[in-house]
Amino acid sequence: MNNKKYLLKKLDGILDEMFGYSFTLGDWGKYVWVEIHLGDNGYTASSFGVKPSEIRRFENQKSCNSCFEDIYPCLEYIYLSKYDYANYSYDIDFNPDIRELSENMWEVKNMIWNIETLAIDIYNIVVNSYLDQSKKYKKILIHFRRDVTDYNKIIEEIKESTIFGRSISENYKFRDQPVFTFTALKEKKRGINNDEIELSYPDYYTFSFMVYR
Repeated sequence: MNNKKYLLKKLDGILDEMFGYSFTLGDWGKYVWVEIHLGDNGYTASSFGVKPSEIRRFENQKSCNSCFEDIYPCLEYIYLSKYDYANYSYDIDFNPDIRELSENMWEVKNMIWNIETLAIDIYNIVVNSYLDQSKKYKKILIHFRRDVTDYNKIIEEIKESTIFGRSISENYKFRDQPVFTFTALKEKKRGINNDEIELSYPDYYTFSFMVYR
């Protein structure tokens, strides 16, 4: 399997896992992020969601839903984890105040491990295939948002979606500098004979995967 097909398979896999993670968390997973900081000997990861009590306030804010530097008042951590490559140790701590975690502990742990493992695989392919390997890339940010409560509507739209990747110019300055992003988009047919294709964001969900320098 060539790198492109392998990458697309990994991206499809992480989208499916984020979808499952989002629904398993209930209202806590309506807007959810997973952030991974990469080090020489392993990584640390954390996940944040918009507090159910803050969802309405968050929806009315003018902010970038794929990042969360400016919306901390609306957020609460879901879990914190750490993986050490030297001794293969993995530790994870969950927010004890989130009932959905205690009710689905083993299922959520498995999802988190799959998300983190797939994220590292995708990161390695992106760095080796698309980025300047002389530079260091230390952060991954994954975002999933549900815009409807209907599980099947999102499933069907995911089947119709394609994940597109692009580099981000470093001429645009950010607090943390993103260099590559993947976004789920959907093809819509236009024109008199439906012979024109337009790419748009899905109607029922949002998914993005970003690598930072």
